[in-house]
Amino acid sequence: MEPEPTAKNTIHTKQTMKETYVIGIDYGTDSVRALLADAATGETIADSVFSYPRWGRQEYCSPAEARFRQHPQDYLDGLRHVIGEVVAARPDAAPHIRAVSVDTTASTPCLVDRTCTPLALRPEYADDPDAMFVLWKDHTAQRESEEITALCARSEINYARHSGNHYSAECFWAKCLHLLRGSRRLRRDAYAMVELCDWIPAVLTGADDPSAIRASHCAAGSKQMWAEAWGGFPPEAFFEALDPALLPIVRNISKTNRTCDHAAGTITPAWAQALGLPEGVVVGVGNIDAHAGAVGAGIRCGTVVLNLGTSACHMALMPSDEMGGRLVEGIFGQVDSSIVPGMVGFEAGLSAFGDVYAWFRNLLCWPLEELLVQPGAPDAQARQRLAEECRDKIMGRLTEEAERLELRADMPLATDWLNGRRNPYPAPELTGTLTGLRLSTTAPEIYYALAEATAFATKAILDHLAANGVAIERLTGIGGISQKSPFVMQLLADVTGREISVIDCKQACAMGSVVYATVIAGCYGSVEEAQRALCNFPARRYAPREGRHPLLMQRYERYKAQGGLPQR
Repeated sequence: MEPEPTAKNTIHTKQTMKETYVIGIDYGTDSVRALLADAATGETIADSVFSYPRWGRQEYCSPAEARFRQHPQDYLDGLRHVIGEVVAARPDAAPHIRAVSVDTTASTPCLVDRTCTPLALRPEYADDPDAMFVLWKDHTAQRESEEITALCARSEINYARHSGNHYSAECFWAKCLHLLRGSRRLRRDAYAMVELCDWIPAVLTGADDPSAIRASHCAAGSKQMWAEAWGGFPPEAFFEALDPALLPIVRNISKTNRTCDHAAGTITPAWAQALGLPEGVVVGVGNIDAHAGAVGAGIRCGTVVLNLGTSACHMALMPSDEMGGRLVEGIFGQVDSSIVPGMVGFEAGLSAFGDVYAWFRNLLCWPLEELLVQPGAPDAQARQRLAEECRDKIMGRLTEEAERLELRADMPLATDWLNGRRNPYPAPELTGTLTGLRLSTTAPEIYYALAEATAFATKAILDHLAANGVAIERLTGIGGISQKSPFVMQLLADVTGREISVIDCKQACAMGSVVYATVIAGCYGSVEEAQRALCNFPARRYAPREGRHPLLMQRYERYKAQGGLPQR
C-alpha cells in the first residue's frame, strides 16, 4: 500500500460544514443506489435506486452452471440515473457537493482492454458473458480455485493465508484464470482485469491505464492475495506455475493500492457535466460493499456487523497490536485497514442467505408460473396479476405460520449450503439438505428449517471468531433481511444467545461510502471521527427468548455434524 496522507483541509466552521454535501454510491447485487448527504450531520438529502435491467431479466446467467454475469452497461446506466436523480432532487445543494465515494460487490472483476474499457463494451463482445463482470456469487471457477489453493499450500509462502488458506472460486485470480482458459480471443484481447470497485472510480476520474488506477486496498488484500508481508502480489513465478496465460494480466494490473480514506482522483469535466456535478468533485478510492456497510453501521472494536442480504457478510475489527500477527484460519478475509484504516478487518460470511429463502419461494411458485400463467389465454393478464400477487405474498404468509410453530426436536432440519459453504472452513462442494421429513411436514416447517439453518451458520462463524481471539461484545444487523424480517432477526438472537441491534438505516453500505466521502472531502480527519459525527442511528433490539436456547443448541449440534464442523 503506497503511503499517502489523507486530505487535511478539515472544515472547521459550522457554517461551512452546512454548505458541504457528499454522495455515497452502493452497487449491490440487484441494484445501485445513491445517497446525497449533509457532511455535517449525515442527514440524507435525497436518494435514488436503479435496478439493473439486464440482470433483472437474468441475461447472461445460468444458475445451473453457477454462472452469474452482469453487463457493464447496467452499471453505467445506473450511475447516470442515481446521481442524476439525487442532484435533480436538490439543485440548491448541487454546487456544494464536494466528494463522491463508491462501494461495490466483490470479487466482481472484468477483463479490460488497454484503455481500461471492459471488453463487453466493445461491439464484438457485447453479448459474450465472459467479457462481462463476473459477479461475486459466480462459482464457475471452482476447478481453478482448487488449483490455486493447492499451489499456495505447497509454496514456500501460502499466499492464501489471509483468506483462511483457501482461495475461493468467488475471488479475482480464480475467475481470471477460468475466463482466459475458456477463450482464445479473450487471451488475445484482454490486457488486464479490474474489480468493479476500482473501475467505477476510474471511469469517473478518466483513468484509462489499468496499471495506473488507484486500486482498493480492501479488494486487493481480501480478494487478490496482495499483502505487505510478501511485497504486494505473489511473484510472477507463482502465476506462471499456475498458467503462463496469467502473466500479461499480472504485469498490467495496478501494483499500488490505497485505503478508502484516500482520493482516486477528480471527476472529469465531461462526467461532471453529464451528472450535473460541479467540476473539482473528488472521487474516493472504491471499497467492498460489506466493508462499507460495517462503517455505515458505526462498527468499532467488539462489534460484529451482520450484513444480511442476498448473501451474508459478518464484519469485525481488532487493533493490530492485539492481534500480534495472528491469523484466523477458515474465514474469507483478514486484512489490515480493509474496513477502518489502522485496524485489522475480518470478513466471514455465508454464500447464500436471502438467496436460500428466495430459492424456496421460487420452488413453491413454480406451479403458478408454469401452469397458471398461459400466454395467449383470454384471461392471460388476470392470471399474470394473480400469479404476481401470490408471489409477493407467499413469504409473508410463510413467515406468519413459521412464527406460530412450536419448536420441537423432531422438526425438519436443514443445512443452508445451496451455494456451498463460505465460512467457517470453506467447503464449496457442500450442498443444501433437508432431513426429518414426514408426510405431515408442512411448507412453513420447511421454511422455518431453512431460516434456522442460516442462523446456525451465523452462530458457527461467531463461535469460530470468538475461539480465535476476536472480541465479540455486541451484534449489529444491517441489510435487507434485517430491515424486512423480524422473524429472522429474532431467530438469530435465539440461536446466538445474544442481543442484536438493527440500526434504522436502510442503506448502510451507501452510508459507509458517505462516511468515506466526507473524509476525502476534508470534512473529518479520519473514518472514526466521521463515524462519530454521522452514524448515530436509533436501533430496534432483539433479545434471546427464554427457554428456547437449549433445544436450539441440540439442533445446532446436528447441523454442524452434517457439514463436518467441529463439535463441542
